[in-house]
Amino acid sequence: MRFLTYRISKHKKPLFIYLPGMDGSGKLLETQRDLFRNFEVRCLDFTHDRASNWQELIKPLMLLLEKEVDKNNYPQIYLCGESFGACIALKLMEMIPDFFDKVILINSASSFYRRSWLNVGTYITSLMPNNIYNGTTFILFPFLVKINAIAHSQRVALLNTLQSIHPLTVSNRIKLLNQFRLNLHKIKQFSQPVLIIASEEDNLLPSVEEAQRLQQFFSQSFVNILPYSGHCCLLEKEINLLTIMYKYSFLN
Repeated sequence: MRFLTYRISKHKKPLFIYLPGMDGSGKLLETQRDLFRNFEVRCLDFTHDRASNWQELIKPLMLLLEKEVDKNNYPQIYLCGESFGACIALKLMEMIPDFFDKVILINSASSFYRRSWLNVGTYITSLMPNNIYNGTTFILFPFLVKINAIAHSQRVALLNTLQSIHPLTVSNRIKLLNQFRLNLHKIKQFSQPVLIIASEEDNLLPSVEEAQRLQQFFSQSFVNILPYSGHCCLLEKEINLLTIMYKYSFLN
């Protein structure tokens, strides 16, 4: 587990910590170029991590944050989790709530338990040879993206990223999603602003319903519905995360 190579700004900029989805690579955020101009961005890479439970996944991340992030160096620290990464973000909000000034949750996979058919993937992917698994990524593709909404180069990048993940790693992360539970007592104590983004045309997860469920847990929360977006909305040509943040005065 590490942060991808990043540039430390000469000027004091807010820190933007990005927690990626199931791929765990962090590389796909590059499409959101405006973020890199306005923040010091650090993308988490946990591509090959196969933690057997959430504690095993979160503890090394907390140590990484403690080692590499000095709060005194930044005017604000933003935490952004997408899909599987949103589940990681929620766990960090439970464990170290005072570390972050603002949080963004995008198509949170905390709703995974509502899609019982996805649970079959745990068993199937654990048995798949790589060459067969790579073929199934083509079947999953329409569930992850709206094909006509993303550029060809981003389709290729996403497909290559998906095919680089070992089937056992995918199986392991599906197991983690099956285990995921919120500690409601802790999560309701999180008092910083939370922006929850959900895609209405998410064919993988019931993201809008989950956004509305999560909103009730936070004293300062905003929900932004993307009416024409799919699950991997940050790859879409028309989606600019910085613009959405401005809309809710999430930058100051």
